[in-house]
Amino acid sequence: MMEPNNHKTKKLKNLLHEMGSVLVSFSGGVDSALLLHVAAEILKEKARAATLVSPIFPKSDLVRAEDLAKELRVDHVRLAFDMLSDRDFLRNDGMRCHFCKLKMIEKLKGEAKRQGLDSVVDGSNLDDTKDYRPGLEVAQKAGISSPLMEAGFAKEDIRKEAKRRKIKTWNTPSSACLASRIAFGTPITLEDLSRIDRGEETLHHLGFKDVRIRYHPPIARIEVSAKQIARLAQAPFRDTAIKALKDLGFTYVTLDLSGFRSGSMNALLS
Repeated sequence: MMEPNNHKTKKLKNLLHEMGSVLVSFSGGVDSALLLHVAAEILKEKARAATLVSPIFPKSDLVRAEDLAKELRVDHVRLAFDMLSDRDFLRNDGMRCHFCKLKMIEKLKGEAKRQGLDSVVDGSNLDDTKDYRPGLEVAQKAGISSPLMEAGFAKEDIRKEAKRRKIKTWNTPSSACLASRIAFGTPITLEDLSRIDRGEETLHHLGFKDVRIRYHPPIARIEVSAKQIARLAQAPFRDTAIKALKDLGFTYVTLDLSGFRSGSMNALLS
């Protein structure tokens, strides 16, 4: 019986083989995890991973990335990544991701050169083309390869293949830069990034899987999956969430009835 995504997986393997050696931009999410898994299978020690470390990323992402890289026995480096001294990024306008991606690419390319690797690859997939992703265009113009996208993988394909390969994070919710939680036009601060990260961790501990805290000062707008809205609106979860978020410094705590959706802040750019 033919394995799921067989033709896409075969194409992915061929693409990676042709590259010779790669540095995988490794967030620890399911997309980059599958990419690293296949790259390590095809390229062996010529596949390595790099994770950018910064307050703009959830702390749990780094822990997950380190665990997965260790499990795969892939050389993995942590790269300090400072965006909180970049005025263009902190301004938080529609070009925020553009400026961030430029510096990210510079960092990754520098590390690939240091290690003598031919290509930098990321986990972008076909679904990433359906939303406002200025960083994607920047990466493509800079020569960053997206083998999953080139091989025809969408998010559902990635999860199916990751599950088949027994990658333990195959069903882990998508993550994103914490700055994406802050309303465009609101300057980004370390304090706000930290309170958002801690607030989302609180909701995860309460059993809510797909979670975003969108910050529209002074309002924290919580997004959870539509199926879990009623649960969060009831005691004791509601009372626990309100107290935790107010203790973190959010003045008002609201629950978005539209539920969780990636990139919901992009509506402010319309």
